[in-house]
Amino acid sequence: MSFDEATFNGGQVFFGGATFGGGEVSFDGAVFGGGQVSFRRATFSGGQVLLGAALIHVPPVFDAWPGGAPPEGLVLPEASA
Repeated sequence: MSFDEATFNGGQVFFGGATFGGGEVSFDGAVFGGGQVSFRRATFSGGQVLLGAALIHVPPVFDAWPGGAPPEGLVLPEASA
């Protein structure tokens, strides 16, 4: 699944309760202008969600992660990890 070059200006990108079990969800070149990105109650058992190459103009707010680190397989922009 690809969100490459999508634009998110505020609001919420919500993956709550989603199951990521393989493959790749890509946000390469996506532009974030604030808002919230939520993976609350999402489970990761394989694959990757790649936000590392997103363009962050106004950093979105990510969920607080248990233990302080995002789950394995979730690649956040450098400043948001």
